Amino acid sequence: MRRSVAAAIVAATASISILAGPQAGAATRSSSACTHHPIEGGPQVCIRVEGVGSHVDKAVAIWTNPPAGVNERTAHLLLSGHEVHYPQKATRHGSTLSAEWGWFEHSGELCVEFDGIKNRRACEDVYDSNHS
Repeated sequence: MRRSVAAAIVAATASISILAGPQAGAATRSSSACTHHPIEGGPQVCIRVEGVGSHVDKAVAIWTNPPAGVNERTAHLLLSGHEVHYPQKATRHGSTLSAEWGWFEHSGELCVEFDGIKNRRACEDVYDSNHS
């Protein structure tokens, strides 16, 4: 069990770094968060956010361990519990599914989720630099 959890974490980290592209400058945010369910296992969902303050250059939804037969799934971007922007079709990239949204400006808890996966929502806080 521990080996499968460790493998999922390694896969998530590798997937996120592959999707991240070049490293951002010091003033730019590049953060990520994943769901963690080591006991019950199941799907692992991650969010990656790039930008500065409340300016989001890119938000990426990643399903790190979809079943082999799943090649696409609809992904949703939520801000403080409400869907923002249009859902995107996540497609397979190696062993993961991912979808991304381009530039926008929002402040709050930014989350991603996938159709067909219950209780798996990955979130990252996005605030301007004056937020305390």
